[in-house]
Amino acid sequence: MTKHEQEVLSLLKNNARISVEDIADSMGVTTATAKKLVKKLENDHTIIRYTTVINEDKLNAECGKVKALIEVRVRPEKSRGFTGIAKRIARHPNVIDHYLISGQYDFLLIVEGKNLEEISRFVSEKLASIENVQSTATHFIMKTYKEKSVLIDADDELERLAIQP
Repeated sequence: MTKHEQEVLSLLKNNARISVEDIADSMGVTTATAKKLVKKLENDHTIIRYTTVINEDKLNAECGKVKALIEVRVRPEKSRGFTGIAKRIARHPNVIDHYLISGQYDFLLIVEGKNLEEISRFVSEKLASIENVQSTATHFIMKTYKEKSVLIDADDELERLAIQP
């Protein structure tokens, strides 16, 4: 990956709505060059999707969703290792992110649902029933302070009482 491609990715990661003209200005290249760089990164699937970070706490209860982190321990398949199981899990619409991790568990999932019950049903009826899934540990997300490198509610100062010795 070239230095220019890395610069484009950095700019877009910070602001997915940045214009091609602003990318060109920031990099000191022509608009045509910036446009070519972005197009190349899209075509080779380095850039897969443009997205936004939403403060879920600002949504009313009807629109809000519940998120959970789920650690999953599996028995790898002989011929495919983790890949086959990972693909079956990742296809489920509740699964937002899916990572192969080191440690006591093999996968870390970030799942989303309308409520706690929907996530619980996903774990018990969908996830646990997949062949070679050995165990899970579910952690519900109660509040988000930072997501995708963005501070949520950055205006709110976290206040702490001074501790006296």
